[in-house]
Amino acid sequence: MNGRAKSTRTSAVAAAVPEKRRRQSPDERRAQIIRESINFFSEHGFAGSTHDLAKQIGVTQPLMFRYFESKDDLIDAVFNAVFTQRWDSQWPKLIRDRSLPLRERLVRFYNSYLKVVFNRDWMRLYVFAGLSGVEINRRYFRILEQRILMPLCEELRAEYRMASAVDIPITEDELDYVWSFHGGIFYHGIRRCAFGTSTDHELSQTVLDVTIDAFINAAPHAIGRFTAKTHRS
Repeated sequence: MNGRAKSTRTSAVAAAVPEKRRRQSPDERRAQIIRESINFFSEHGFAGSTHDLAKQIGVTQPLMFRYFESKDDLIDAVFNAVFTQRWDSQWPKLIRDRSLPLRERLVRFYNSYLKVVFNRDWMRLYVFAGLSGVEINRRYFRILEQRILMPLCEELRAEYRMASAVDIPITEDELDYVWSFHGGIFYHGIRRCAFGTSTDHELSQTVLDVTIDAFINAAPHAIGRFTAKTHRS
């Protein structure tokens, strides 16, 4: 009886003592800091202090900066996690895949692309970066322009059997035309995910299809005007 009572008391004491938390590995701690930083910067912008960030994470600033040399280094890690790692290497290949009609390529691309960028963290980080003068926007612009939009200019020429970019270099007006098309689709996500105004619903497939159709149908006339303007110059 005494032995059973002692055993019961021992079990009760053991249950009252909280289990020791497993210590995180350096890789796990670094990943945690990046995750929390994404949440913090998407809420407060990149001007938010690292003191407040460390407090939110539940670590000290010195510990945080054992994993990142500076705030800029941490922002680079956030850029890599949110923008670079979510970039699909198949997107540029799809844009240039001439075994498919260009319209189908664009529908497939945007259905895939918008699933990545149309979320609160992505959009708010993108907007805050522009407001704060952080390099993220310019870096992302270069990636998007070089890998998607400039190739799309070339594919429009090919689709309508117009002069190649070798014969007549892609004009600034052509690139602006493609940027305007892309920006019109993109801005739906800005309104819904970043600002939470006027648009609280997903971009419908019908609207996406109509937008792509209007762009493609107007493209030969637009490109003709842009290239003619180059010749006159």
